Amino acid sequence: MALLEDLNNKISSFIEEPYEVKATTIVPATDYSKLNFGNTGLTCDFAFLYVDIRKSSELHDTYGHKTAAKIYQCFHEINVRVIAANDGRIRAFDGDRIMGVFAGDRKNSEAVRAAMQIQWSVRHILNPKLSKPIKCGAGIDYGITLVTKVGKGGNADNNDLVWVGKASNHASHLANEADDSIIISQDSHSKLAEDARLSSGTSMWTQVVLTLKNGNKVTCYQSRYDWEIK
Repeated sequence: MALLEDLNNKISSFIEEPYEVKATTIVPATDYSKLNFGNTGLTCDFAFLYVDIRKSSELHDTYGHKTAAKIYQCFHEINVRVIAANDGRIRAFDGDRIMGVFAGDRKNSEAVRAAMQIQWSVRHILNPKLSKPIKCGAGIDYGITLVTKVGKGGNADNNDLVWVGKASNHASHLANEADDSIIISQDSHSKLAEDARLSSGTSMWTQVVLTLKNGNKVTCYQSRYDWEIK
């Protein structure tokens, strides 16, 4: 009876109480003091980068669980270091997949540079050490997003941040369509600085029209370039 009463009270408070939204300029973490478990949220114009391994289920069959786990460790080590080096923050790990979040004036260009450096690292650092190379796909979009904290306090395993808005969901869909490539939205492409758009005066991007799994057709830009780390 106590659980039923607690749930009824908590759901009623979420539904009935007003929602407070404040602007932010940073990528918050779960311990950010301005986010709690109530009806509060932060908004910002974020860029989202999703990267995942293509056909990751085959890793277990090819290498066995222990070596597959090593590959996941290498993949995430690359993501963590490269995204941090490009002023991004990883805010979700999901097996063979990550979500990086970027803020600021160069967020789209930094997300692109991070994606290209991740591709370079996989191709030139990780794959030479493997008997069967892996391929990654990356997707990027940006837009106004509401961040809110969900779960329960007292245990770090029971809470997380939820990113509410089109950009995160769209970037995830684009990553699903990318095979050994990077796909970005038309909006993200329009905001790229020259160094993230051109290589020796030539565009690194090709316009493509994709039909996503939800049936929507979208115009976006694809690149198979990578960005050498020195």
